[in-house]
Amino acid sequence: MENIENTIRKIGFYILKKRFEKEYLQISKLSDRDSINNFMAQKRNELFLHAYKHSRYYHQIFENIGLIRDGNLDLSHVAEIPLLTKEIIRKHHQDIISDDYQTRKWFEYYSGGSTGEPIRVIQDDMYLKWGAATNYFYFKNILNIEEPTVLKVVLWGSERDLFTGTMGYKARLQNWLSNTVFLNSLKMTTGDIEEYIRSINAFKPEIVRGYAGSLFELCRYAEKKKIPLYHPKIVISAAENLSDTMRHVIESNFGTKVYDFYGSREVSNLAGECENGLLHSFLFWNYMEVLNKDNQPVQEGEEGRVVVTNLYNYSMPLIRYEIGDMAILGPEMCTCGQVLPTLKKVNGRILEHLVLKDGTLIHAGFFGLLFDKVFEEVGIEKWQVIQDDYDKIQINIVASREISDQFKNDMNNKIRIGMGSECKIKWNIVDDIPKTPSGKYLYTKSLIWR
Repeated sequence: MENIENTIRKIGFYILKKRFEKEYLQISKLSDRDSINNFMAQKRNELFLHAYKHSRYYHQIFENIGLIRDGNLDLSHVAEIPLLTKEIIRKHHQDIISDDYQTRKWFEYYSGGSTGEPIRVIQDDMYLKWGAATNYFYFKNILNIEEPTVLKVVLWGSERDLFTGTMGYKARLQNWLSNTVFLNSLKMTTGDIEEYIRSINAFKPEIVRGYAGSLFELCRYAEKKKIPLYHPKIVISAAENLSDTMRHVIESNFGTKVYDFYGSREVSNLAGECENGLLHSFLFWNYMEVLNKDNQPVQEGEEGRVVVTNLYNYSMPLIRYEIGDMAILGPEMCTCGQVLPTLKKVNGRILEHLVLKDGTLIHAGFFGLLFDKVFEEVGIEKWQVIQDDYDKIQINIVASREISDQFKNDMNNKIRIGMGSECKIKWNIVDDIPKTPSGKYLYTKSLIWR
């Protein structure tokens, strides 16, 4: 019986891989930066021409800025293409969609909604194939793992993924064929966590992948209860900002390196971490820009807003889409051997950055440094900082014992070093801190952005 199952799985692996094999072969031939840049430029120009012909929104914009002249591209105007925001997508949704989208195998998809109201986008079969090829490239060419064939546990929190995308007959079959076990991180009581630990230890996966916060929560529990975890080959942290403390706890308990992966529902895979700790952006799939407040490219080591052009979604082009994230640009080349450009770090969603009156941004890492080092010794189980106004924040705490006034006063003094001496701080002891509808845990949140 086991031999029959293995044979069926091998056939399934072949079928799954065959769907994106042609796209992966094109990617794998890009051996140097020049070939990657030329490939990206060609795909981007083809997308521009398609958008001009088939999207009312882009046709008007390209006409206004002179990007298209007599049917040809004038690339000197690319930087003048206005940034696409979530608000623009909601307002001009039908005009952005290509008038020929029904000629493709299209479907609707929704963003996770962590920045507020989810947005609805149209994607298609070509988009899926290139996205799958990019994912395969990351595991095979950067992590040296044949991802479709190895045992995998995925700790994920999207209600749609868990109860629609992974529970249907086709999805269950695909999960079985690809040796994947899904665990619901939306539901993580102590009983659930213990069951998930048993599942991981029994399944013995080579890859464990999940939300950074969910992996951290599971590992903290295992460490506290002194429950050993099976050591996979790698752990992939995704969907949330991975702090240094979270990385240390996850690596210590799983006994292996954590690789950070950066993606988005609207444009899928963006960048994946290599052995050197840099995130390589997949330039052949998404053209990524990191821009300052004046919409100019930042320099290496500087933080900016992430702007993305997906090169293959012809059904609903997203060109210069401001995704809502902040990142630090890395060096152009990495010593790991990969020729893809890099990010040094993704600093999370813009709304997770607190903002001062003069425009200074304070990102979640500031509070992480304060809380992560002391939370266990003072009995803090969970924490969250919410900014109500420029000089007013609330700190929600789930605690296992009483938090002393002295501790609060000490923390207030440290917080005011970053937030200003006039900052008003309110402490709330709560029973729980809920996750977002998509299962993510926001450690910091500023209401000013809304």
